Amino acid sequence: MSLIYNIVISPIELVVEILFVSLFNIIGNYGFSLLGVSVLISLLTLPLYRRADAIQKESRKKQEEMAPWLNHIKRTFKGDERFMMNQAYYRISGYNPIYSLKSAVPLLLQIPFFTAAYHFLSHLASLNGVSFFIISDLGKSDALLHFGAVSINVLPVLMTLINCISASIYLKGFPLKDKLQTYAMALIFLALLYNSPAGLVVYWTCNNVFSLVKNVFYRFKNPRKIASILCAVIGTIAVIALFCSGKLNSIKKKAVVALMEIIILLPLLLSRKSKSNEFSDEAQNSSMLYAFLAGAFLSVLTGVLIPSAVIKSSPAEFVDLQNYVTPLHFLLHSASYAVGFFIFWALIIRAMLYKKAQHIFDALLFSLAGVFLINYLFFGKNMGVLSPFLAYENFGDVQETLSKKAQMINLFICFLIGSALYTAFRFKKAAAFAVAVLLISESILSAANIFKTQRLLSNMDYIKNYKSDEKAKNEQKLFSLSKNGKNVIVFMLDRAISGYIPYLFEEKSILKEQFAGFTYYPNTISHGFCTNYGTPGLFGGYEYTPAEMNKRDTELLKDKQNEALKVLPVLFSENDFDVTVCDPPYANYKWVPDLSIFDEYPKINKYITRGVIGRDELALDIDENALDHNNRNFFCYSIFRALPQFFSSVFYDSGNYLSAAPAYPFKSFTDEYAVLRKLSALTDIRGDKSNTYLSIVNSSTHNPVELQLPDYELSLNVNNAGLKTAADGKIAMENEQQIIHYHANMASLLALGKWFDFMRENGVWDNTRIIIVADHGRGLAQFDYMLMKNPKIDVEWCNPLLMVKDFGAKEFSVNGEFMTNADVPTLATRGVIENPVNPFTKKPLNNAEKTAHPQVITSSGHWDTLKNNGTVFDTSDGHWFSVHDDIFDEANWSLAE
Repeated sequence: MSLIYNIVISPIELVVEILFVSLFNIIGNYGFSLLGVSVLISLLTLPLYRRADAIQKESRKKQEEMAPWLNHIKRTFKGDERFMMNQAYYRISGYNPIYSLKSAVPLLLQIPFFTAAYHFLSHLASLNGVSFFIISDLGKSDALLHFGAVSINVLPVLMTLINCISASIYLKGFPLKDKLQTYAMALIFLALLYNSPAGLVVYWTCNNVFSLVKNVFYRFKNPRKIASILCAVIGTIAVIALFCSGKLNSIKKKAVVALMEIIILLPLLLSRKSKSNEFSDEAQNSSMLYAFLAGAFLSVLTGVLIPSAVIKSSPAEFVDLQNYVTPLHFLLHSASYAVGFFIFWALIIRAMLYKKAQHIFDALLFSLAGVFLINYLFFGKNMGVLSPFLAYENFGDVQETLSKKAQMINLFICFLIGSALYTAFRFKKAAAFAVAVLLISESILSAANIFKTQRLLSNMDYIKNYKSDEKAKNEQKLFSLSKNGKNVIVFMLDRAISGYIPYLFEEKSILKEQFAGFTYYPNTISHGFCTNYGTPGLFGGYEYTPAEMNKRDTELLKDKQNEALKVLPVLFSENDFDVTVCDPPYANYKWVPDLSIFDEYPKINKYITRGVIGRDELALDIDENALDHNNRNFFCYSIFRALPQFFSSVFYDSGNYLSAAPAYPFKSFTDEYAVLRKLSALTDIRGDKSNTYLSIVNSSTHNPVELQLPDYELSLNVNNAGLKTAADGKIAMENEQQIIHYHANMASLLALGKWFDFMRENGVWDNTRIIIVADHGRGLAQFDYMLMKNPKIDVEWCNPLLMVKDFGAKEFSVNGEFMTNADVPTLATRGVIENPVNPFTKKPLNNAEKTAHPQVITSSGHWDTLKNNGTVFDTSDGHWFSVHDDIFDEANWSLAE
């Protein structure tokens, strides 16, 4: 049923949503946007309803012609004889009793459009609390009249009255039976919508007003001419008003307005009568083969090929550990959306057109297929890292570097290709053959993507085991801290930004109390810009920096990563510490860590927490919202990739794809943030004298989202207008990435602070060493003193957070000593393991290499371990830099050979 809904209803709902969001982006008023959408949808569907009316009239006319003979048969014959005579007369007249259903075509057409509007507007949270003229809240019933404690909803009654007036005009001269049927439907709509949100009733009332105006126009001598002039005048006035309002400040929004003009006029042009019969039998019998082939090609391209290529690139990113389901289920949704758009509704629309328009429609669909294919294959291929929620991390940067000239060239190429294909469509058989060949080719490629994805997933059977890890799933105690022994914690916050610390502590003074005892090391570097470069040294020490790992060029990077991850757990385990490891990054070079690398060490406890630890009610709502977001947006992403670049950023809409309920990558954040918020519940406090070691990785700072100020809370409807942070005006906070990274870092530290309070309350603070460290930073161009010109580098990329609380420490301090995150093993073992030795290489575990020579850093962005997984790192896309001492002094930086 879900797939049927996606095919029949979802395309209409998606069009309503996109029009609504586009109008709101231009107008800035929800009420007028509702009215605008209602008018535009009515105009777009005008040809469909015109054709439905014609079918209804043809059916009624045929029944009226046959009525005398049918009445004669009814009077003359009985029983089987009457049945046989009726059947014979139907055959002679070329009529089938099922044709009587044709009179219900207008009603059948209303059902999907009403269902789509009802579902979309009934669940549109952005209407809640929004007033519009005398309506106080578009998200609730209008309740405009009050009689004591009783309120009456006026809008549904007004809607029904308008509907009845419109019907009385339209049904003039119709049989009483038809009139009663129509008025009964009006009453049914009244019952259905009486308690509905006012926004929905406003939409449907406007729709009924349009029908009333349309029916009045039909009474004029030349309604089409009057309507065309009126629409053109209204459209022109609207465009002039929008230009004067200053809302349209870019060429792309001007293009949107031009498209609105086309949308207004196109239905009127398509519904214009031809010299011959508008809906002739010849038109009805015209072959749909060409339209079907083009529609099938577009369906496979946007519904299967493009989404399957995205999923194939990193299947594990789309796996929900809480409820393991193959990410290929997203293809069912995207494919059903595509089939609904390009086959189901495309063929219905085509069937409503007269013959000449059908030929134009076929040629346009054929041209669209070619333009979409060219855009996908040759344009927009390097736009940055795509998140599991189909948003690019640096899409804004890409758009800024994509010049207007490049966009116009792309648009011109699309125009040439489209025009050439439109012209070539006169050779229909050759065109059909070409489309058929391409359809087979893309189907084979899609099947290959699905097969490879399934093969990659079959190698991740270990993921399914996390479902049965009831201890983590039920949030039982996962790790222990001892009151009388020594506890060592290495807590990696992926991509935590070091430079934020002074501003975070300034804004939330409670952090100064909670982090009392920590030493903050701002002068810290990582050895790479990505997790695969930064984590080996963090967990294994200086033997595992990228440069040192490349020297061991006969061993796989995967094996060297696993070895680095095991150095501290094995070392502490061998020294009688109770060891727990959570979420070791890229274990076995898997996106979801493969804990089997610790199987030969049964004393080491190991867990996956990300996506397994449960969320609260709000977070679960966010999860559901995020799932719906992807079900919709895999298809929308395909359209975005296939669109000319001139329109791409407008449709991309910061990763929301013109969604009325934007779902930022909340789920990625909440999966991680849930663990931080429940650290106290996961911690077992023991009274014995045993020693413990805990290594835990959390990526809440790597999956940033905007949170609700001033307390940095999760919210589906964030509104921070007029609210400021301590960093505003002091560092760059001008774009989305800068803002959301600050928010995620603040929320993460606040959550850790509560855990530290828990430790103090339970007597395990003074005997615990805590190292908070990041694997790398993020180049956000926020700190002028980190923007080096010679060599050119934003040091923020490799300036990870490093804070250390040692045993018994009481005061917060700042230390400017030159550090790297490869110092972590030395810091963790100092004073608790005498003369520590790497258990695998048997070399002393210390940081002597830090000062023996300048540290070498790679700026490569080849983070994907599915590709960068040989025996040495592929750093061909970046540079090697060397640095020593003060990393904020440009003189200490140079390009390394």
